[in-house]
Amino acid sequence: MMRNLLSRPGCWVLAVLVVAALPFLVQGPLRIVAISALIYAMLAASWNLTLGFGGIFNFAHVGFFGVGGYTMAVTSVSWQWNPWLSLIAAALTGGIAGALAYLPVVRMRGIYIALITFVFVQLCYYLVLATPGLTGGSNGLSGVPALRIGTLSLAATTGQGYLWLLGASLLALYILLQAVMNSGFGKSLIALRDNENLAVSRGMNRIRQQILAFILSGSIAGVTGALYVSYFRVADVTLFSFGFVTLGLSMIFLGGTGHIWGPMLGALVVTLLDRQLTELGSWRAILIGFGTLVVLIFLPRGIAGVLVAARSSLSRRRTRERTETPNTNNSRGLSPSEKEPEPTTTR
Repeated sequence: MMRNLLSRPGCWVLAVLVVAALPFLVQGPLRIVAISALIYAMLAASWNLTLGFGGIFNFAHVGFFGVGGYTMAVTSVSWQWNPWLSLIAAALTGGIAGALAYLPVVRMRGIYIALITFVFVQLCYYLVLATPGLTGGSNGLSGVPALRIGTLSLAATTGQGYLWLLGASLLALYILLQAVMNSGFGKSLIALRDNENLAVSRGMNRIRQQILAFILSGSIAGVTGALYVSYFRVADVTLFSFGFVTLGLSMIFLGGTGHIWGPMLGALVVTLLDRQLTELGSWRAILIGFGTLVVLIFLPRGIAGVLVAARSSLSRRRTRERTETPNTNNSRGLSPSEKEPEPTTTR
């Protein structure tokens, strides 16, 4: 559905206008909610590259996110780098982390991949705690500088610049993932997911394709983590917490893994729900998790799958109505161009 819409030039113009209008559409305290939703949408969409399209139970993605965040903090705070250079460094370290996380699971399948990749997140967590001189240990690193364009800080006026940057980044990420999945590389990922033996017999290199997917998704997650730390101005060990794992999985499965825009939509829904359920404390995570389980059981394709199915059903119904009308006229001896006269009534 989204692919068909965005294939029209007018829809691209509308998307750009929406991004440009974000700071004017979202005001006050809602800005932090919108910024969080955009960051989570980027995290979930990049995670879906390996989890949904690649079919790999990769739990290390939160580790890539945290590595990118700490790269931004260490290079900009401790080493005094320009934050934009730190953002590039976060993409590089995220990609390297992706490659390192994949190497131990080259010969593994299923639940074993999930276990090993989750261990990778824990290794990152304890590595941060073990190097307090570099990472700040359990206290983290605060005072991360905001991104700037010249003398203008993107954090000015309650994050107006970050809304533009993140909105444009999410749109660019959609374009990138759409190009990737339409390429031979993306199609090979889906082929390996659906029937690995057949794909390998046709000459596809499973290890090469999957490690490239890990590197690409890791780079995107690294940039996302850097943007998160740059906006909230602090990096701490909660970046590697299990809460981020469950939150990201809820967004992906609720939105739907079969579409690029599904996890983005899921991120928006989960962020808004989390905002509305703030007063419930820890119960909000339980309710969101329970809702995700319900969706997995009764709507395995997620919200995106439901919307696409509804649109397809409506399209078939309209097509059937258009084809049945002339057939009905022909059965009565009328040509398709003729119309039956409307009945008249006399008083």
